[in-house]
Amino acid sequence: MRGRLALWLRAQWEVGVFRTRADISTFVLNTVLVAITLATATYLMVAAILTNFSFFPYPFREALGFNTSTTVMIAASVSALLAWLLGTAVHEMALSRAEFERLSRLDPLSGLFNRRAFAEEMVAANVNGFFVLFDVDRFKAVNDVYGHAAGDEVIVAIAEELQRVFAPTHLVGRFGGEEFAVFIHGEDRGDCSLLVEEARRSVAARRVETAHGTVAVTMSAGIADRPANRPFDAVFEAADHALYLAKSLGRDRAIHEDEGEGLLEPSRRVAAGGRRR
Repeated sequence: MRGRLALWLRAQWEVGVFRTRADISTFVLNTVLVAITLATATYLMVAAILTNFSFFPYPFREALGFNTSTTVMIAASVSALLAWLLGTAVHEMALSRAEFERLSRLDPLSGLFNRRAFAEEMVAANVNGFFVLFDVDRFKAVNDVYGHAAGDEVIVAIAEELQRVFAPTHLVGRFGGEEFAVFIHGEDRGDCSLLVEEARRSVAARRVETAHGTVAVTMSAGIADRPANRPFDAVFEAADHALYLAKSLGRDRAIHEDEGEGLLEPSRRVAAGGRRR
């Protein structure tokens, strides 16, 4: 019964029946009125049956004299039962909604924060740090050679390595596909570089056993400074650009946003001379 009541309340919530306090008050008032009506009807029915079988020592009219006090007692009992059922149902619904909200913030494969939740958590942190965008090198080849199931196993393994290196102090998320993100709390660029390199080495050293063989991958990373007042979109764009440069310069490396142009300049000169393929 509680389960059915919870389902009914959830349906009412979803269709907008409980949008305002007035809606809730009206629902409670109607519930009380129903309880009183049921109590009164129950009393009259029981009194009529008992009088009919001469279990009352006085006529039915006199039995109605007990109506007020008896109805109050019955109404109180019925209301208490309904309150317990409603309270339990609302509690179960609240737990269900809380679990749904929690799951809606997580990437279903890796268990990490998804992009929306990661961005919200990073903005809410309101502290200085570094935003790192990781991308698995040549991940398409993994799917093509070993299959998508193997690709999923690689994603899970990378998530485990990132959580081991960065959690619980820092934020770790998966932005989709083979792209991961980390927000490192702190202002020491050297510490940031050490953590990023530890994560990349850990992933490179990890061997993932799949049904079609052992898989090993590397990662490239783009790093952007994230002072507390820098908008998320700007931080993401800077890290994404640094990641693009890391990919362009041969993959399997990490580049900070400040290093990009200087590192790319020799490649531009080679490209201009037509000697690089």
